Amino acid sequence: MSNSILNASINVFGAVTSNVYDGVLNIHPKEDLIIDHIDGIVYLEARGRMSSVKKQLVTFKIDDRKVLTKNETYEIPFSFNLNEDYIESYTGKNVSISYSCEAKIHVNEEDLEKLDRGVFTRMKSFFTSDYSTKISGYFNKFNNEEQYKISEKHSDLKLAFNFSGTLIIALIVAALYIFSLIGLNFNFHGFHIFLLVIATAIISYVQFEIKKSRIGDISLKTSNRENGFICYVKPARNFSLNKAQIHYRIVEKVVDNRGTSSTTYTEIIFKSPVKPLKSKGSSEVEFQFPKNKRLGSMEFEDASIYWEIVINGTHNGISEKLTCTIDAYKV
Repeated sequence: MSNSILNASINVFGAVTSNVYDGVLNIHPKEDLIIDHIDGIVYLEARGRMSSVKKQLVTFKIDDRKVLTKNETYEIPFSFNLNEDYIESYTGKNVSISYSCEAKIHVNEEDLEKLDRGVFTRMKSFFTSDYSTKISGYFNKFNNEEQYKISEKHSDLKLAFNFSGTLIIALIVAALYIFSLIGLNFNFHGFHIFLLVIATAIISYVQFEIKKSRIGDISLKTSNRENGFICYVKPARNFSLNKAQIHYRIVEKVVDNRGTSSTTYTEIIFKSPVKPLKSKGSSEVEFQFPKNKRLGSMEFEDASIYWEIVINGTHNGISEKLTCTIDAYKV
C-alpha cells in the first residue's frame, strides 16, 4: 500500500524441523514510529463448496517495543511451533485447506497523531480499533514423512446401492399405472403419485436385500508392503459376482451445509490400476502406493479425503459394486 504510513509484509518458510517454522516480517515506515509490541497468530483455513472455516491454532510473540526510523526497512525474524498432527495443506476441486500467519503490529498511542487522518479513514479496514495493523501471508504445511502406510485390518465389503435398478423399477411401476388408467378406466389423482413413490421405494429395498443375499459376502484383509499393500480377498462359498475386478481409489468429499438442505460433492483424485480376482476361491492382490505423497486420509469440518477398496463385477447381467474404506497415513 503506497499511501500507508506503515508498509509491511510477512513470509513464512518451510519447517526447519517437523514442527518449527521460520519466518520474517518486513516493515518500512514513512514516519518515525514507536511500536509497543508485535504479536503473531497462525490460522488454519478451509474454503470451497462448504462453509468457510478459519480456526486459530497458535499465538506467539514476534517482537517487543521497537523504535522505527522513517524510510528504514526492518527485517524481523520469528519462529513458531505448529503441531505436526495438524492436517497438511491441500488444494482440490471442491475444497482448499491452507495455513496463514498474521502479524499484529501495535502502534504506540503517542504516535497516532503522525497518522494522516485522511489516509487512516481510507485504511480503516487496515487498522483496527486498538490502533494496530494486521499483516498476513499464506504458507504450506507438509509433513516430512515420505511413505504411506495403511491400517491393517479385516473388513467386509458392502454392496453399493444401484440406482439404475431403481430407475428400472420406477419405469415398470409407472407403466403398470398408465396401463391401469387406460385399461381399468379410473381417474388420475395427485395422491397416486405419492403411492407410486412409496411402492417404488419398498420394491427397490426388497430387491436390493434379495440381490445382496444372492451375491453373498466377501471379506478383505490388508497388509503393508515396502511401497504398497496387499489385499487378501476371501469370498463366501455362495459368492456370485461374474468377472470380478478390484482396485482402490482416493476420494475427495465435501458436504455443503450452507443452504436449507445439504449437498455432497465427491471427486476421485486417484485411481489405481484395475486387477482381476480369481473366479473361485481367495485372491491375493498387490497395489502400489500413489507417487503423490499429499493424499493421506484426512477429515476437517465438512471436508474429507478417504481411501476406498472397490470390487466391480456383474450379477444377472447388471454391473454391481462392493466397497469398503481403509485408513491411510504417512510414516
